[in-house]
Amino acid sequence: MRLFVFLLLIITYPAKLLAQEGFQWHSPKDKIDIPFVFVDNLIIIPVEINNAKMNMLLDSGSEPSLIFSFPQSDPLQLYNTKKVRISGLGSEEMAEGLLSQKNKLNVSNYIDTNFEILVILDEKLNFSSRIGIPVNGILGYSFFRNHLVEINYIKKKITLYKNNDLLKSKRIRKYTAIPLDIVNGRPYVNVNTKLDGKELPLKLLMDTGLTDGLWLFEDDVIKCNDKYFEDVLGEGIGGTIYGKKSRLSEIRTAHFLFKEPLVSYPDTTSYKQLSIVKDRNGSLGGEILKRFYLIVDYSGKQIYVKKNKMFDDPFLYNMSGIEVQHNGVQWIQESVKNDVNKNLPIGTTNIDDIVFDNSSFKYKFMLKPVFEIASVRKGSPADEAGLKAGDKIIRIERKNAYNLTKQRINELLQVEDSKTIRIEIERDGKNQEYQVTIRKLF
Repeated sequence: MRLFVFLLLIITYPAKLLAQEGFQWHSPKDKIDIPFVFVDNLIIIPVEINNAKMNMLLDSGSEPSLIFSFPQSDPLQLYNTKKVRISGLGSEEMAEGLLSQKNKLNVSNYIDTNFEILVILDEKLNFSSRIGIPVNGILGYSFFRNHLVEINYIKKKITLYKNNDLLKSKRIRKYTAIPLDIVNGRPYVNVNTKLDGKELPLKLLMDTGLTDGLWLFEDDVIKCNDKYFEDVLGEGIGGTIYGKKSRLSEIRTAHFLFKEPLVSYPDTTSYKQLSIVKDRNGSLGGEILKRFYLIVDYSGKQIYVKKNKMFDDPFLYNMSGIEVQHNGVQWIQESVKNDVNKNLPIGTTNIDDIVFDNSSFKYKFMLKPVFEIASVRKGSPADEAGLKAGDKIIRIERKNAYNLTKQRINELLQVEDSKTIRIEIERDGKNQEYQVTIRKLF
């Protein structure tokens, strides 16, 4: 899929503006549980900024934190704002943003009263439609700095610990400790990889805000092999990011080994103007991190990992060439027997559905999502079949698209080689069915 997150992570702005004191513990309990939404390998958590409720993507590789859309329900007031010039992935051009300081960020009574945030109002950076849920911005690495952070991708829960007693418990013995190198506040891990038969040590940014498992920067030593396809990797502050997608032979850290992981190589012109940390080779993202139970100890410069049930899942990619996005909602009519929900009043039952009574049946109108094709990769099976950007998706494999989630649609498109996917779309007011025969590229 396209990435719309990593592209925000490396942003240059005046260092003198950094003045965060960090999060402080305001809960009466010794630990705080935070449920999260997990979609496209990204962690989305609920927060309050100056009492306005928002959804933020948790990103260990980003700072400052970012806002790229405002909540629809709660008004948001920001304090101590000033204009700043920033540069990001995509081009050498500078962009303009607003830096706001001395705000209050509350994450389940884990509170920063001197929260600093960068506001960039650029429609290209608002990826809510691409992942199907509202996301207002990015919460950076400051979230991790002051207390232990445990990430459970299986239960979709983050647990914060007030003290470090967990590191002395029996449970931690089942975990493997991997050193973290903290540079300018960001966490880096060292891994080994095999590329074209050669073993290479890599220094990678640990990046919970990266959808892919691995990004590498090409240089004299690190080069993509001849089995790849070119793709749009995402949108940055400076514009569109292009690159290559391929596979490595293997990647290892500690005693953990992954065979044939997917890798993306961003075009060097996309980041040549940025100040990359010395010896950094790329980023380690969600597609690999999600395969572990994680405990992040920033102060101790360690990350503790243990395999979870996703560890041995294959590394799949969308061979169809279709990128899908959410495009609003629609009213869908369904009929239910009249003996169901007898206590419901006729008329509006809640904000998302309306019920009309017709003796033996109730006709229920529900708000359901609309999905459309955002882009089609040139030369892909979907392109060859005739699908186009802007096509409204009606059914995939005879499943109504409005009953699916964005994550489920992605899974239906990630199938094995030679399988044919039936996709019904609406174009210019007419429904058409296409058959997309998947072809393995590497």
